[in-house]
Amino acid sequence: MLTARRSIVAAGVVLSLLVAASSAMADPGPGTECPPLVFDCDIHSGGNKPPTPGKPGGGGGGGGGGSAKCMARDGSGGQFEVPCFDEESGWFDASSSCYWRLMEPQPPAEDPVWAGHAPGDGAVYNGQCPGQPLAGGFRWFQAPPPGYGGGPNLEALAQEAVTKMRLLGADVGIAPKQGGTGTVGVPVWVWNGPSPQTTGPTSASATALGVTVTATATVADVVWNFGNGSSVSCAFPGTLYSPSFGLTPPSAASGQCGIAGYSRVGDYTVTATTTWAVHWVGGGQQGDLTTTRSSQVPVRIGELQVVGQ
Repeated sequence: MLTARRSIVAAGVVLSLLVAASSAMADPGPGTECPPLVFDCDIHSGGNKPPTPGKPGGGGGGGGGGSAKCMARDGSGGQFEVPCFDEESGWFDASSSCYWRLMEPQPPAEDPVWAGHAPGDGAVYNGQCPGQPLAGGFRWFQAPPPGYGGGPNLEALAQEAVTKMRLLGADVGIAPKQGGTGTVGVPVWVWNGPSPQTTGPTSASATALGVTVTATATVADVVWNFGNGSSVSCAFPGTLYSPSFGLTPPSAASGQCGIAGYSRVGDYTVTATTTWAVHWVGGGQQGDLTTTRSSQVPVRIGELQVVGQ
């Protein structure tokens, strides 16, 4: 009964910490929308339109799935993957590299394993350590071992770390410049202004119940949709346009990004959707997730005007 009560209290502490973290981030800054209890929210660079949740390319962002792994240590200092929970062995604790299962029933009061403590003051657990057969055994703990009962939600901590990074969509640069007018058939150049929040890499950490998760985000690619049915994917920031380029179309082989031009006059919206790849480590586990951010800019295309006609 005491052990069950401690598990309930531990679960309540985790929820309280995560709710507190969400409340602290309820107002992350201009251009950001965070629903209650949602850690990974949509963040937009200046001039972007408000997001439309769930619609790709609509100016918003979203999170992707990931997977967590528990890593055990062997006698030579190497690591290998193990299940985070085993029905026979119990819950895995990365700090000891052992599984721990509550002894049921608990040993009698005179058993030396209590180390001078009375039954009810903490509890005795049985440890099994993959890769370290001489470790483990029966041990008294004042509180459940780290990781017992699942511990803090490491993926939620990773998402919290991602929120702390304040990742943005592309800081869009474009030629023809914003507010100007391009010409039918003339190449359009785009690029992503470099910064930790737009091109990465960038890192942040989050902590709960003594466990810290550190996440590092890098840009996997940016998909540029030009509003005329054409799009390009650039895994690089692109190249700032220079007048010396003339009418030469952008070349991906040279790290340039854009299209050969529009075929019709009109007003278009260029949408840049950045996919961030995030790798996180902490609590003896590691995993990967993806998240997206979108930016939009308008572009106007007109016809070439010839003087005297």
